[in-house]
Amino acid sequence: MAINLGLLEHFLAAYEMGSLGKAAAQLGLSQPALSKSIRKLEAELDVPLFHRTTKGISPTPYADTLARRSQAIQADVRSSIVELHKLKQGEVGEAKIGIAPALSPHFMPDVVARVAENHPSINITVMEALYEGVSQGVMRGELDFALTNLPPRGVDPDLAWRELFRDRFVVCCGKAHPLARKRKVQPAELLGYPWITPAREGAPWQRLVDLFTEARCAPPRAMLETNSASVIMSLLQRGPFLTFVPRQIILLDTRRAEAVEVALEGMTLERAIVVLHRKGHSPPKAAQLVLDACEAVAAQSGGRHPRPAG
Repeated sequence: MAINLGLLEHFLAAYEMGSLGKAAAQLGLSQPALSKSIRKLEAELDVPLFHRTTKGISPTPYADTLARRSQAIQADVRSSIVELHKLKQGEVGEAKIGIAPALSPHFMPDVVARVAENHPSINITVMEALYEGVSQGVMRGELDFALTNLPPRGVDPDLAWRELFRDRFVVCCGKAHPLARKRKVQPAELLGYPWITPAREGAPWQRLVDLFTEARCAPPRAMLETNSASVIMSLLQRGPFLTFVPRQIILLDTRRAEAVEVALEGMTLERAIVVLHRKGHSPPKAAQLVLDACEAVAAQSGGRHPRPAG
């Protein structure tokens, strides 16, 4: 049985006030109109809700039961209305985003912490993958947006991008590494240690080769190729490894003095971290609030130097 919520509101006013006249005044109705509403509700429920006497009204046991239920229903309705308003403002909902692996150790946790503090009802789903993975997710509509690096060949024509901040690849080692304490390191010194490198088919590896070539040195031999931040940091702590990674990967560890940037001049590779989204599509409000948090974290880190969108 579907009951008109307006009739329930009228009933509750009469029940709580104990007077049709006072309840009608509170509701902005005439007393006959309120009496008609209550009789209509009694007819729908097929039970008497009030005893009517010359002194006024008194509730029946049916009214006591209905009042308890109606108060809970009204509380649920009020809660639902508040939730709908929050949803309209983007304060609740789901945000589905993709990120480059370099952003998982430091940047993304800062973003999630900020969202949790300001908009705790938002549910965030994060997919970590290289450019191909996150860009496909954005194009298929599985991700609201992605934070990734620009590939050398450019982005798909169905996608748009704008720069969020600039990151750079650096040579780094563990805190116990012999080169960690040197104030100035020559490129040739790097060749005496095992290396963890980016994938050979990628631009970072080619840039590393170019840097050694410019220094008139042979490129290092990779003992391991990986983009896994956890594997890289674990190995740096266990042995005399060197690596060439985005600074975002080691940022938290350098702050904890667990990793050290090797003191080299010129052996860096700067790259843009961009926001990737479908052309002509605005993110849902919840996703926009997460994107706002990304902007705030990028600005706070001091690494934001925006360029025009593509």
